[in-house]
Amino acid sequence: MKTKQFITGILSFLTIYCFTLAFTGCSSDDDGDGDGQTTVAYRVTEIISTETSGSDVYEDKELYNYIDERLIEVIDLDKENGIWEEDRKTVYDYEGDWVYSRRYNKDGDNWVEQNLESSQGIKIVNGKVVETKYSNTFMNYVYKTIFTYNGDDLVRIESFRNDELDEKYVLTYNGGNLQDVIEYEYNDDIEEMYYKHAFSYSGGKLSEKLGLYFENGVWVNNDKDVYLYSGNKVIQIDDYDYDNDSWEFDDSEFFSYNSLGLLESISESGDGWTEEEIYTYEAGIGNYKLIQGDDGWYYYNNYPTAQREAAPNTIPDARKFNINRFLMH
Repeated sequence: MKTKQFITGILSFLTIYCFTLAFTGCSSDDDGDGDGQTTVAYRVTEIISTETSGSDVYEDKELYNYIDERLIEVIDLDKENGIWEEDRKTVYDYEGDWVYSRRYNKDGDNWVEQNLESSQGIKIVNGKVVETKYSNTFMNYVYKTIFTYNGDDLVRIESFRNDELDEKYVLTYNGGNLQDVIEYEYNDDIEEMYYKHAFSYSGGKLSEKLGLYFENGVWVNNDKDVYLYSGNKVIQIDDYDYDNDSWEFDDSEFFSYNSLGLLESISESGDGWTEEEIYTYEAGIGNYKLIQGDDGWYYYNNYPTAQREAAPNTIPDARKFNINRFLMH
């Protein structure tokens, strides 16, 4: 899958809109009204990542700190000689509907702000991301992305560079399910279809995501993801590439959940390497699903539904809306 400027540049510090680590679970009733159930919200507090390549092992940790319901900083630590050392952090400032990030590096015992000559921000209105912006004064670039909704459905994403339309994503739905996403590029103000993501469902669950390039007026197979479930939770995604008129298996991702039904780990492996992420939570509500930090906006999807079946469905149904992950899978 291509890695486009829209993904790696303008939205490089955001994991927004649908990452559902503001999970809900159930606990026994403790308010004395005898209804037998209360709903408890959980928010992510720690992610530990381990990457093994041959005999080399790399470990890092992200700590998420909140004030009330707002994510205020993400601290990144690296493991050196078995000891966790603070390395960098991202601090979030809130100004009306806008959230801005500032980056710091650890220098001895002090935090030193990075001099990137750039600013990054995200605008959130009524729980929806409506605009992002990224300005780099050194490169003299100003990026802006506008998100358009029809009710709760995201239907269009438009990316601008120095006020000129650069890319567009158009999303269509069928019976409440996300049907396809078509990517458009603009060259000399000429609109060209570039890529399409088409979704298939089985029993109301997302079963396959197909990626196709637009070449010589027709859609050509490029890759696909096949989703496997245990109950209503995704436990495995198999990735295939299309080569020589046939589908060739590439790799698999695996998902596990803790006793509360919350996403506990994501793991993946290949020839001589493995990667794993482990998640830790605390009770509480947070806006982590709207602002994350520094891994790229399309890095995660909300398909590993983290709700127990008895819990109210208070977050978007991942099987119907899958914009976040598939563009970078």
